[in-house]
Amino acid sequence: MAFRDQVERFLGKQVRVETVDGTYTGRLDEVKSSTIILRDNDGKHRTIIRNSKIVAVTELGRHH
Repeated sequence: MAFRDQVERFLGKQVRVETVDGTYTGRLDEVKSSTIILRDNDGKHRTIIRNSKIVAVTELGRHH
């Protein structure tokens, strides 16, 4: 299964994205071929992250 397919299941959910440059949190807004886009809680700011920089993506607020 491709990275994009794995990440698309988190669309619209609050996620934590760990990258080689740091950790980002927000709502997963878009999944493109080489990037993902997060929106902050107020919906005003976007963070664009290259797939090549991503180490892990996890959903926030979900307890098993």
